[in-house]
Amino acid sequence: MYSNIFQNFSENTEKTFAPVLKYNQLVADNFMALTNLQLDAARRYADIGLAQLQSASQFKDAASFANLGSKQLETMTRISQQMMEDASKLADLTQEFKAGLESIAANTAK
Repeated sequence: MYSNIFQNFSENTEKTFAPVLKYNQLVADNFMALTNLQLDAARRYADIGLAQLQSASQFKDAASFANLGSKQLETMTRISQQMMEDASKLADLTQEFKAGLESIAANTAK
């Protein structure tokens, strides 16, 4: 008799907290993916900045200074493209998180 009570209590507890556990897992996964995205972006932008700093410190004459100017334009284009890629990745993460939340909500409503 008592074993059935404990078993029913255990099953009801699992059913009650299953959506919360799924939500927590979804948030943790999303946080981890977002953190990795930010760290990768910071690393890429730091690499770009350091490369620019190094090339700026190496010009010696007017021709190399003009070359530095053209490289600056290339770098700005590269940064713009990188920002667009990062924004796209962030939008994808947002959509995945939203889909996960909708899935949890739909399963909980059943």
